[in-house]
Amino acid sequence: MTDVDYSVRTQSSSADNLFVHRWSPRAFKKFLIEDESIKKIFDAARWSPSCSNEQPWRFYTAKCSSSIFPNFVSFLSEGNQTWAKTASLIGFLTAKRFFERKEMINNLSDFDCGAAWMSLTLQASLEGLHTHGMGGINREKVSEYLKLDIDKEKVLMGFVIGKLAESEVIEVSLRSREKPSDRKDLISLWKEF
Repeated sequence: MTDVDYSVRTQSSSADNLFVHRWSPRAFKKFLIEDESIKKIFDAARWSPSCSNEQPWRFYTAKCSSSIFPNFVSFLSEGNQTWAKTASLIGFLTAKRFFERKEMINNLSDFDCGAAWMSLTLQASLEGLHTHGMGGINREKVSEYLKLDIDKEKVLMGFVIGKLAESEVIEVSLRSREKPSDRKDLISLWKEF
């Protein structure tokens, strides 16, 4: 396990360390996550709040031991492929565009999927793992591969889950970024009246 310096974050936050220690590394070591841990991680997402309890999220994943894993890696931008290929699990998060119980567009589905993503991420942290979400993906290829009806379901993001490795496993150009980033001051993000 690598030693990560959280001192700047810890000093500037009153939030629980579960939140403060969450960050998105790129250096992952090949590691097979136990099925029970994977189940817990996605079960945490299942309990996320959502508008009308629609739970519009769908997670499509492949373990590093799966023959599908290289296909999923190929749907990432070239820059993300260089480091994501060493993660334990890769996946894509999609959002259902419409409510199931009423003929209406669900304008909050993306927001609800974000809640599910955060729940997943925090549960992964509790399992001793890290996540990294990615916008740099080929959504069209993902949709085609998963045979999604793009009128009803859209690809939001890609992500990986894995164990933290030393930064030496990633390209030199990325190593300086391989540490928890700071956050904006709370005063700039929250206005009380």
